[in-house]
Amino acid sequence: MEIDRGHAYLHIPAGENAGSGYAAYLAARAEREENSATAEQVRKNAAKKELAWLRRGAPARTAKPKARIAAAEALIANKPDGPARQGELGLDLGSKRLGSKGIEMLGVGFTWPDGHEVLHAFDHALEPGDRLGIVGPNGAGKSTLLDMIAGRLTPTVGTIDIGKTVLVGYYDQLGKELDLSKRVRDVVAGDKGSPSVEDLNLMKRFWFDGDAQFAPLSTLSGGERRRLQLLLTLIEQPNVLLLDEPTNDLDLDTLRALEDYLDDWPGIVVVVSHDRAFIDRTVEEILALDGEGGAALVPGGVATWLKQRSARTTTPRSAPNQRSSSTKPAKQKSSRSPSTLNRLIANVEKDMTKRTTRQTALYQDIADAGNDHKKLAALGEELAALQTTIESLETQWLELTEELGS
Repeated sequence: MEIDRGHAYLHIPAGENAGSGYAAYLAARAEREENSATAEQVRKNAAKKELAWLRRGAPARTAKPKARIAAAEALIANKPDGPARQGELGLDLGSKRLGSKGIEMLGVGFTWPDGHEVLHAFDHALEPGDRLGIVGPNGAGKSTLLDMIAGRLTPTVGTIDIGKTVLVGYYDQLGKELDLSKRVRDVVAGDKGSPSVEDLNLMKRFWFDGDAQFAPLSTLSGGERRRLQLLLTLIEQPNVLLLDEPTNDLDLDTLRALEDYLDDWPGIVVVVSHDRAFIDRTVEEILALDGEGGAALVPGGVATWLKQRSARTTTPRSAPNQRSSSTKPAKQKSSRSPSTLNRLIANVEKDMTKRTTRQTALYQDIADAGNDHKKLAALGEELAALQTTIESLETQWLELTEELGS
């Protein structure tokens, strides 16, 4: 009989070769602790996503976010019974210490030789902990700005002042050049000869542990090579991480691992991505480039930016002294009727209400699952997929309301 945190467990050896009652106790306790650690990991992963959502603030909608807020707070506060094994969930992220000074952009501008100006007199400081997402139309200068921050391009005007402790890691669309004759383990180790403990932790986190670490690069798929290139960027232990369209070539599991990694990462993150859900999950401020040299900073994610952009297109109607600017949105007037748009908005709101209701129920199911490993894994997968769907619906709602306002 074992008493643990108010619970009684009876351990009875089964079969002739089951061993002593103490052996059964040790085996049962180890299994219980492993399941408890899994339960806590599922709760923590779900709580991280909801905490990020709470920090951004719920987007304006009629889908009653109060219920989600209450459920999220309960999930964050709740812990499963039983002890998680010490050190099971920790991971040394291995970033170099970043001093008080990050990256300062003073009057930065860039004009291509053909005269196309993509950035004009831009001032901004990236400080430790900043998470910036860059959005804008194709050719607006998003990757160009990353290249300037990384030192690959020099501004045509202005200066970029880099702090002494800054170490930039750049995951771009081309990726690091790989020697296909080498093994994964050898490429990760580099000049060190063998991977460090931090290297091995990251390799495990991105599924290059076990036999996979000995695989020749020539046998890896295109997606696996891109995952390895991401790993090699993180192995450098940067404290400023630049991500240029990371969702283009990475599978969903790798993107989830990257999101979880960034949840705990203390450095500066700058993301360029057309994937609004990924940006909303990883950044806290948006830099919107208009493609004509203009740039606007917007706190929050893409949803907040779309809402503010929608407000800007409708506000001039009541301002007679701004008629010249209010005529611009008319050129992009929606081809769909107001009744059609209102019907679509109502359908999205109905779907959001249904999904958030299910999400609230999932939080309770996770809390009630206790140490049921299989059930927790299934609930965690359903919750992750549901969160992605809800964020997509929120973006649809904002786009439709913006179209209605035009």
